[in-house]
Amino acid sequence: MEHLVTHHTRILHLLAAVFLASTVLYGAVVLLVPPPDAPVVMQTHPLLWVFASLTLLNLLTIMPVYRAMLAKPRRVYAVSQDPEPLLRAHLIAHLVAMGRLELIALMGVVLFLVTGRGDWFWYFNGLALVSMLVLWPLREKVENLLQLPSVSQEGSAYSSG
Repeated sequence: MEHLVTHHTRILHLLAAVFLASTVLYGAVVLLVPPPDAPVVMQTHPLLWVFASLTLLNLLTIMPVYRAMLAKPRRVYAVSQDPEPLLRAHLIAHLVAMGRLELIALMGVVLFLVTGRGDWFWYFNGLALVSMLVLWPLREKVENLLQLPSVSQEGSAYSSG
């Protein structure tokens, strides 16, 4: 079981690192590509408000969707004790959450390309980066998902009694 947790955590770390790297790549694109001379759309603020509203809606629904995606596999795991389907669902839920955060960074790129406002891009990209770091996969979270005691808890349990 420990090997399974370690392997799953490594895969999640790799995928999260790829998503983080892509947002850094977007930042490099914005730094290297000159902004348009004139905005493609003359009324740019409504576009900002639409994207900001979509971002807020996206952020507010990430965790409820994440939990909903894991609800049925958790019930199945409680009965079958087979961790593979639960870990597969966990991986997919993480991919969906990170993809939704990636969308926030992409909205920033679109805002930059349409309006030429680099500051708007950095707001959206920074929010996506911070949110990805908050959702960074930790071994303890995978252990809690499978209800495994962590090494520090095992050591304290043995030393206390």
